[in-house]
Amino acid sequence: MEENNMLYHGSITPRINKICANSTLHGSDTKVVYLSDSFPYTLFYIWDSEQNIRQGKYVTAWIKDGIVFYEEQFKDQLRTFYKGVSGYVYCVDHDERFNPVHESESMWFSKNDSMVSKVKYIPDVYAEIMKYVNEGRVKVIYFEEVSEERIRHLYKRIKQKIIENELLNNSDTEDARFYQKFFSKAWRDAERS
Repeated sequence: MEENNMLYHGSITPRINKICANSTLHGSDTKVVYLSDSFPYTLFYIWDSEQNIRQGKYVTAWIKDGIVFYEEQFKDQLRTFYKGVSGYVYCVDHDERFNPVHESESMWFSKNDSMVSKVKYIPDVYAEIMKYVNEGRVKVIYFEEVSEERIRHLYKRIKQKIIENELLNNSDTEDARFYQKFFSKAWRDAERS
């Protein structure tokens, strides 16, 4: 499915014909479309909010030197978020309307809505990601491989976010349920603060 001169957008939503400029360009008020020239990277944006109990995507992936990296922040995160999830990768012609995103490899933006030229159905996002892992184009940093120092730092930031967003007092919200379920240690730390 990957082709030259294509940009990609991953979504759980079917039948998208046009990708609208609904995102905010970093550091401005300008509305843009964000797309990537990395097909495997866009797979991480096929997000099932029912399965993952959160509308907002929680993507811990980035691209460096053409390789997609995905860092697990809890045990079996990749499998938990993506196994059994189906969705679509939408393809848009890469033309002069797109500009590179500053300091974000393989990311592009346009102020214009973008018409979809092709679509690929992904029956199981986890299985599709694992194909790219086996090819060496995606590198998963499994939770067991993340340093204890990195985990402490990460969970401290999550604890701060729980406190700053007053999620302890609003435990019936989507974000609160998300952090309680997937980051229970950070949640307990926030309760003890």
